[in-house]
Amino acid sequence: MTKVQLTLTDQEVQAISSIGSKYGYNLTKTLKFIVGREAALFIDDSGLPTYEMSKKNESRAIKTLKEHHLGKTVKLGRLSDIGLL
Repeated sequence: MTKVQLTLTDQEVQAISSIGSKYGYNLTKTLKFIVGREAALFIDDSGLPTYEMSKKNESRAIKTLKEHHLGKTVKLGRLSDIGLL
C-alpha cells in the first residue's frame, strides 16, 4: 500500500468536500473514492489483458470463500503461526 500526502488550496478542499457531502463522505474518503474511480476507469480503458480463471480454480475459490464466511479460517500474524519458523 502506498501513502500519499497532498497540499490542497482552500477552494480545492471546498469543492472536494461538496462532492463528498452528497454521499456523506469526509474529505479523505472522497479523495479515495475519486482516485479509485479514476484508476478503475483507466484500467478498463487501457486494454490490459484479462484471463478467465480455470473451472478448477474457480471452484476452489468459491469453496474457500464459503469456508471463510462460515468462520473456518483464521488470521495468521506471523510465519510461526503456521509452523514455518
